[in-house]
Amino acid sequence: MFHSRNLTSTFFFFFFFFFFFFLTLFPTFLSLGLPIVSPEHACNFTANPSFCRSVIPAGIRFNLYGYGQYLLKRSLSQSAKFSYLIDRIIKNNVTLPPQAEDALRDCLLLSELTTDYLLSSLTTLSSNSTTDLPDDQGDRVHTLLSAVITNQQTCYEGLTEASFWQRGHQLHAPLANGTDLYKLSLSMFTRSWAPKKTQAGRKLLDDLRVGSDGVPHWINRDIFRVRPGARRMALQTVRTVVVAQDGTGDYRTIGDAVSAVPDNNDGKRGYFVIRVKRGVYKENVSIGKKKKYIMMVGDGLRWTIITGSRSVADGSTTFNSATL
Repeated sequence: MFHSRNLTSTFFFFFFFFFFFFLTLFPTFLSLGLPIVSPEHACNFTANPSFCRSVIPAGIRFNLYGYGQYLLKRSLSQSAKFSYLIDRIIKNNVTLPPQAEDALRDCLLLSELTTDYLLSSLTTLSSNSTTDLPDDQGDRVHTLLSAVITNQQTCYEGLTEASFWQRGHQLHAPLANGTDLYKLSLSMFTRSWAPKKTQAGRKLLDDLRVGSDGVPHWINRDIFRVRPGARRMALQTVRTVVVAQDGTGDYRTIGDAVSAVPDNNDGKRGYFVIRVKRGVYKENVSIGKKKKYIMMVGDGLRWTIITGSRSVADGSTTFNSATL
């Protein structure tokens, strides 16, 4: 259960992202010498042209990359507003049914994750001096924007199952509009930045290709290294801990091991590895958004088993019913 944040922190969260939005509203890709097109022309390349034209003001003119950045910044603003709205609803309804409150808190967490993903995507695009993103960066942004849409769907399902939700509720329009905006951002990004595939299956073949050192192209070489003369990749690690139910490891539960992972590991020094020894672990493992670059390794498919007991039927939300 997440603790409610105080009103001051909520205000500064809300203020910061709106300040960021208005400060950086206009894209930085106008100087690349690419053709400037009208919003109507740019929207024709998206999956929902009519909605696109309703979002982009008719009087502005960017190139396709500029429109992509503009939509991402609009999405970031939408995400910040949605987080603020959910937080306000939770605080103003002290008698919420437990399942409804849990569903709202899930939505708040998911919305905050969405903000992180959008900010990370914008940072990647803004730090790139050309419109030709490296494949790994383009794939990462595409994955993050796809995850944003999944977050919206998960929030919707949780509110529906909690019987908190109906058309006309104050969350309905922001959630629906946000979903449409995020889909539009993904569509424009795919048209503008995503690597152009010359044939079906090319991406899979590219991922399977290996470099001269024998390492697949999708591997982050800053973390995985091949020692000279070795036949195995060496995983660069920050720390390795062992989980064992009999007390022979560093921790008895996986949850305790995850709690020990430092927040916001940037991955530059490697992974935090959790080795889970054989046994049946009856726990629901929650990995917070600040716990990054974790690798969990068991003793085998039939020997290390994690099993939780939560379900929607017993009152848990869809989001919190996951075992891991």
